[in-house]
Amino acid sequence: MIETFWWFTPEQKAFAKDLDEFVDNHLEEVEECYWAKRFPWKTMEAVAEKGYMGAGVPKEYGGLDYGATGCCIVGEGLGRLYAVGHVFLFNMIGGLNQLLRFGTNEQKEKYLRQIAEGKVLGAVCITEPFAGSDAANVFTTAVQEGDHWILNGKKRMISGAGVAGRYFVYAKTSDDPTLKAQYRHITGFIVDRGVKGFTLEKINSLIGFDNIPNGYLDFDNVELSDEQRVGEIGSGWQIMMAGLNFERLLTSALSLGGISWVMQLVSHYMERRVQFNSQVQRFTNLQFDLADIVKKYYISRLVTYHTAYLLDHTKELKLTEFETGTWASVAKIYDIESGREIGSTAMQMTGGDGLCKFYPIERLLREAKIAEIGAGTTEIQKTLIYRMSQQKHGFLDFKYHFKIHPELGVPILTMAPSEWTGKEVNKENILKIMAEDFKCNPGLYMTPDDIKDLIKGRAKAVEAVLDELEKDGLIVTLRHPKTKKLILAKANYEGLRQAYPKEFYRWYPDWIKEDEFIMGMTKD
Repeated sequence: MIETFWWFTPEQKAFAKDLDEFVDNHLEEVEECYWAKRFPWKTMEAVAEKGYMGAGVPKEYGGLDYGATGCCIVGEGLGRLYAVGHVFLFNMIGGLNQLLRFGTNEQKEKYLRQIAEGKVLGAVCITEPFAGSDAANVFTTAVQEGDHWILNGKKRMISGAGVAGRYFVYAKTSDDPTLKAQYRHITGFIVDRGVKGFTLEKINSLIGFDNIPNGYLDFDNVELSDEQRVGEIGSGWQIMMAGLNFERLLTSALSLGGISWVMQLVSHYMERRVQFNSQVQRFTNLQFDLADIVKKYYISRLVTYHTAYLLDHTKELKLTEFETGTWASVAKIYDIESGREIGSTAMQMTGGDGLCKFYPIERLLREAKIAEIGAGTTEIQKTLIYRMSQQKHGFLDFKYHFKIHPELGVPILTMAPSEWTGKEVNKENILKIMAEDFKCNPGLYMTPDDIKDLIKGRAKAVEAVLDELEKDGLIVTLRHPKTKKLILAKANYEGLRQAYPKEFYRWYPDWIKEDEFIMGMTKD
């Protein structure tokens, strides 16, 4: 069952209930397709008839207009139907977000209606033999000739290859080094199935996606009208990033369906499995394991639907693409890693039964591994999150500073003004500040700003004194390898000796002070 959150609209709550009923009614036919390795065409037709593909499409184009939250509801629900949820995801990322934000009115009228109807499926084409995590390294080219474009190249690892009728393709439109440096060398296009020169080259055999085609596409002098170009020439990177943020969110939502299914199955198993003359649900270790699964399930749902809410209310919350994208990366990492961990834990909890394909546990494990690679690897998500943490103003600012407690003699955090505030910026004072920092943080350097904030002096004056102390051989520094700008500084041993007598740096707990033998070594 899809649990609703308090912020869901009445329509979204009713929508979730309807999804639950749909999943229950189509589970058996989907399982048959899984075992027979058939693409679930019949179920996809039913999905289209229900209008689920239009969850995120505005009503003016025939959709339900439930936003990113509505798409997540569909993703979570259909995530319990193997392959069906995946195909929903591929259809959404094959143009929905890109067209909503960058499409012309004519493109929206044609393709958003197509997405909402669900009769023609979609796929997104980014990855190439040359471009994986380095998504900007696109070799597939689009050359403009008058009012049309000629595409040449290949795309690989394309989920939905062959079954999709609409492909959102990113191609290189410039070799200008300046444009490449600005990520303005890529442009987005919609390529319809059946266009001359556009063919399916190969189908991959993956560890998952058992009845979902994933393959290679070949573009051999494919001619497209300029009407198939989405966004401005050179805006493909911006469109791609926006599309990937949406894809990462839906990937997270999709994982919830598999997690909930396995969670319920394990609980069912524990009640009915008997070992050592006892139901295994009475074993404390298995109770703890199930509790961990439930914990991860709840957190995964919270971060997913929180991210969806942010996407749905970006304008009123005044959020940037980078901020919402960071949340999408957080959701993808947490949900998918949780899915993999839950799959592994559930397999251990169910023993030999969990190793059998008759139970869906191993599916979760395999699909989670694929999801850790697709839509941007876990490492790429961590890179994006790190960059956000460094660029978001004030997010990681450490507002406190250390001082030595006058009675205890230990370093404590404080917000109080430094005793150095207003003192003269000279070598003696700066060296003493660095010596006191050594006593609090013996393994760390100081930034010039650290010193400036303590003494409230001018930045240039502080840096000039640090340059003099370096020349005097009293501090060590770290400088930028090219510009030689001072980045960090730290008093060396000679600097510490000149700043304060050795007794200043000493500190011993009371129990050590009471030991005469140990204290005997503190004397020269």
